[in-house]
Amino acid sequence: MKAMIFLNTAWMERYEGLLGNDKEIHGGGSYVEEYGYGHEIFNFKKISGKVYGYAQPSGYNNLQRLGASEDDEFIDDVLVIFTATHKNGGTYIVGWYKNARFFKDYQNTNLSERKFRNEYIGYYAVANADNATLLSIDERFSFPIIPRRVKGGMGQSNVWYADSPEMVDFKKEVLRHIERYEKKKSIRRRLPIFHQTDAELRKKIENIAIREVTREYSERGFTVTSVESENLGWDLEAVYKKTKLTIEVKGLAGQEVSVELTPNEFSKMNNNKDSFRLCVVTKCLESPVLYVFSYSSERNEWISEDGHILSIDQIISARCYT
Repeated sequence: MKAMIFLNTAWMERYEGLLGNDKEIHGGGSYVEEYGYGHEIFNFKKISGKVYGYAQPSGYNNLQRLGASEDDEFIDDVLVIFTATHKNGGTYIVGWYKNARFFKDYQNTNLSERKFRNEYIGYYAVANADNATLLSIDERFSFPIIPRRVKGGMGQSNVWYADSPEMVDFKKEVLRHIERYEKKKSIRRRLPIFHQTDAELRKKIENIAIREVTREYSERGFTVTSVESENLGWDLEAVYKKTKLTIEVKGLAGQEVSVELTPNEFSKMNNNKDSFRLCVVTKCLESPVLYVFSYSSERNEWISEDGHILSIDQIISARCYT
C-alpha cells in the first residue's frame, strides 16, 4: 500500500486564508483558540501550481514509519490526508494531496501568498495543485469517520501514521472512497444547451433533479425528506446527526447554470446562509450533472463544490392595475 499519512487540522471550508470572520475556523486546539487562526489556513491555496500543507506535529515527523531511510529529510509519493473535527463532533477527512513530498522538519518559506499577520507560514507537505482535492463540507460526511479512542486509532497528536495492524482495513476503505470520488468527478462533461418550454417535460425534469439530489445526499450519509408541497422556500431537508440542511432544487435540460428563485426562496437563501443549499441539476434528460452551491463565509460568495461562483441578479417586479 502507498505511504499514507493523516494530518489533523482545524475545521475550515476552503483553507485559502482568513477574512477575519470568527465563523471561518474552529477547532484545532489551544493555538487557534488563543490567536484566532492556525498555520493550516492556506493548506489548499493554489500558489504557482503548488499547494503547501501544514499540521503541527509533536517534534519531528518520523519518515521511517512511511518507508524512508533514517537519513532522509523527506519522502516522495505520499498520500497526505487532511482531517478536522466538526463542531458537532466526529473527525472527518476534509481533503488530500496525492503524490506529495512530505518533510521530516518544518519548511520555511518567503511566499507572499502564505503571509498572514506579518508572518510567513511554512509547511510540511507540498504537492502539485492538480493532485490536491478539497471536499466540500457536505461531502466530508460521506467518507469514513476517523477512528478515535480505539486501538491504533488517531490520538492527541496531529500527525497520525495509521500503521498499526488494526488500521489496515480502514486505510483500504479510505482508498476505495477516494477512488470512487475521483472517478465520479472525472465523468463530468459538457453538452450543448437547449431550453425546455413544455410543462409536462418541465415536471419530468424537476422530478429527475429531485431524485438526483436525494440520491447524492443519501450517499453522503444524510436522511433526506421532501417538503416540496409545504411552500417553505426549499424542496428537501437533509439531516446528518446534528446538522440539518435546507435544499432548494432546480432542474435544467441544458448545461448552463441559470435559474430563477421565487421571492420566498431567495429570502430563505439569504436568511439561512449556513444551512441553505441551492442544488442545480443540469442535463437532466441526458446525463445529469449536479452543482451544489453553498455560502462561503471565507469568500463572502455563493460557490459550488467545484468552484463555480454564483452571480445573482435581483429582479424587481410590480403589479400595476386601475
